Amino acid sequence: MTELAGNYDVVCIGGAMTGSSAAYFLSENPDFDGSVLVVEPDWTYDRANTTRAQNSIREQFTNELNIRLSQFGMEFIADFRRRVEVDGHSPEINFRGTGYMFIADDEAAYEELERESHDQLALGAEVEMLRPAQIAERYPYMNPDELAGARVGGMREGSFDGWAFFQGLRQRAMGNGATYIKDRVTGLDVDGGRVTRVRLESGASVGCGFAINTAGCRARDVAAMAGLELPIEPRARTSFMFDCRTPIEHVVPLTVTPFGVHFRREQQHYMCGTVPTTDIAIDPDDFDIRHDEFEEQIWPVVAKYVPQFDQIGVVTSWGGQYDYNTLDHNLIIGPGSDVTNFLFANGFSGHGLQQGPAVGRGLSELITYGDFRTIDLSPLGYTRIERNEPIIENAII
Repeated sequence: MTELAGNYDVVCIGGAMTGSSAAYFLSENPDFDGSVLVVEPDWTYDRANTTRAQNSIREQFTNELNIRLSQFGMEFIADFRRRVEVDGHSPEINFRGTGYMFIADDEAAYEELERESHDQLALGAEVEMLRPAQIAERYPYMNPDELAGARVGGMREGSFDGWAFFQGLRQRAMGNGATYIKDRVTGLDVDGGRVTRVRLESGASVGCGFAINTAGCRARDVAAMAGLELPIEPRARTSFMFDCRTPIEHVVPLTVTPFGVHFRREQQHYMCGTVPTTDIAIDPDDFDIRHDEFEEQIWPVVAKYVPQFDQIGVVTSWGGQYDYNTLDHNLIIGPGSDVTNFLFANGFSGHGLQQGPAVGRGLSELITYGDFRTIDLSPLGYTRIERNEPIIENAII
């Protein structure tokens, strides 16, 4: 077995959003003077969750940690071009602030949204509650007869170019000295409760100080290489873009319906998606488009709330995946209890782009200082998986 540059202080197993965020923050940290290797089998990233996501960010979560993770993501986006500049150049991510709107169709649901808003406001989130008449005034395309009310976020919530976002992190990390190679991890050597070597498909191997599992929907397989179990599986998520015969001349927030259908404007069209009726594990190579979801699940719902959406047609669609945490749909971060230098950064369940910057920063702190410095992410650690104790998050899309 050949050697590849001997040893690296940190090896990231997967090079898309999370792997590149970890590489970025480690290479930016003045207190970290080690080497970083990112192993990525597909440099087109065509089948990465990152490139097939809907590229949105919100702070309307119900768990404090999720709110704070995304709030840092918002700060990072606001200063993105300066943070990732290389030789005077940085990509434009074209952030579009629209807010999110969570709608309620009965009084009990409205009251729950309102209760959640109190904690969100206490954490600095920009949210407000609207009744049907207020919704009709601000968003006249909505059908107020179908609503009990809604919770609406501020313009810090919105959408952006996820490919440019990820590429900015990757290019800056490489500019800072992080090494990227095109290869696939096929095994981990574990000795004395530590990963000692990372074995690659090419036949090469590298020693490591830390190995970070940033493998997305293949994270369970990578964890198994270290002898650890991980409740992560790929779940299908199809995105649709449709047009409308009668254009809407107002801001269209990313609107989340009680039926699990969501939609937002995307330039001159509208992007939407939903949770499949049968939401089961799929093959990690399955990126098929579930065409039936649009007519059977999505169209009836969007037309219910937006009468103009009665006459729409699909422009394009694409298949994607969530790295779905079957325990509680939340991130798993930090070391496995039996393999102390094997770190998880998995199970985003659709929130990887918006939480990626804070997770990369957290991993950098954990490796450099031995603990989390800015946001204590330890409640999201692997031990909760072993204890089978889920963290509750009500606002899963």
